[in-house]
Amino acid sequence: MSVNGNLRSLIDMLEAAQDGPMIKSALRSFAHSCGYERFAYLQKDGTQVRTFNSYPGPWESIYLGSDYFNIDPVLAEAKRRRDVFFWTADAWPARGSSPLRRFRDEAIGHGIRCGVTIPVEGSYGSAMMLTFASPERNVDISGLLDAKKAVQVVMAVHYQLKILAAKMAISPKRMLSPRELMCVMWATRGKNTPDTAKLTGITPRTVQHHLDNAREKLDAKTVPQLVAIAKDRGLV
Repeated sequence: MSVNGNLRSLIDMLEAAQDGPMIKSALRSFAHSCGYERFAYLQKDGTQVRTFNSYPGPWESIYLGSDYFNIDPVLAEAKRRRDVFFWTADAWPARGSSPLRRFRDEAIGHGIRCGVTIPVEGSYGSAMMLTFASPERNVDISGLLDAKKAVQVVMAVHYQLKILAAKMAISPKRMLSPRELMCVMWATRGKNTPDTAKLTGITPRTVQHHLDNAREKLDAKTVPQLVAIAKDRGLV
C-alpha cells in the first residue's frame, strides 16, 4: 500500500478507536509502515503543553521537565510554516555547550534523529502537530504525503483525544462518596451485598443503597458494569 493509502487507513483506524491504546496502536502501525519507529502528538496552548506519544518515558520527562518546548527546533519550524516538513537533528548545532546542543544530543540518545512533522493551527492561538520520528539519519516521506489527508489525521487524533478526556473526566457532583467507594471496592473483590454488610458493619439494605447511588453516578446498569467502569477510571 502507498503512503497515502496507509494515511487513509490510519484515518479510518482513528475513527474506530475506542480508547488510548487503540489510538496509539493505529499511529504506531502507520509509523512502522513508513519506516519510522515512534510518533508524538503535541498541543501547545500558551504556556501549556500536552503530549500523546510513543517516545521513551525518560525522554518525555526530560523534555517537559527541561522546558525544551521553548527551544525545540521542530516547534520553531512549525510556527513558521503550516505544511508538512522533514527535519533532522544532524542539522542542529553539534558543537559547544548550549542548551540546543544538549537538546540535540539527548534527542539522538533517545532514538529521535529525524522525522516528518504535520503542523496544524488550532483555535484561540493554539497549535497542534503530529510527528513521526526515526533513529536513522534520513527517513523522509514529507514529499509523499497528501497535505489535506495529513491535516485530517492530526484533527482526528485531536478530537479522539478530546473524546477520551471527556470519557475519563468526572465532575465533583459525580464523584463517589467514601461509603459508596468502600462498597464498590468490596464489589471489585467479588463480595456480594450480604458479604459486604458483614465486612463493613452496615446493613445489607444500606450497602445496596450505596451501590445503587454509585451505579447512578457512573451510569452503570449492573454491579459488574459498575465494577468495570470504576476500574477503567482508576477509582479502585
